Amino acid sequence: MSVVTMGSDQIRALREQSNQAIAAHDVDRTVSFMAPDIAVGVAGGPTLHGRDASREAFAEQFADKAFVTYVRTIDQIAVVDPLRATERGRWVGRWRLKAGMHEQGGSYVAEWRFSEMGWLIHSETYVEA
Repeated sequence: MSVVTMGSDQIRALREQSNQAIAAHDVDRTVSFMAPDIAVGVAGGPTLHGRDASREAFAEQFADKAFVTYVRTIDQIAVVDPLRATERGRWVGRWRLKAGMHEQGGSYVAEWRFSEMGWLIHSETYVEA
């Protein structure tokens, strides 16, 4: 199996685990996929700098009783070299409101880097559709 295939398969598995952590509203597990110095461009919002800022944002989101989950669906992974990869895909957020299920979504791009901790997300940018 090539480095490209191995990296791609590992990132797909990690993204699925990340989606599961968000669905479980598990803040610590959710941010465990992120590098300490991650930068996250929030759709229609600020750029969060660092894992701690993402931890605070997810804790706030998970405290919202209406929030259900975010799901990121991979369209493409490009392994640049054995230590870097780019992921592109679609995202959807779901909230359970009195009027019914509300969804918001769009596209995203993420940069992954391989280190002694394995593959970690170094940046993510989310754009609303």
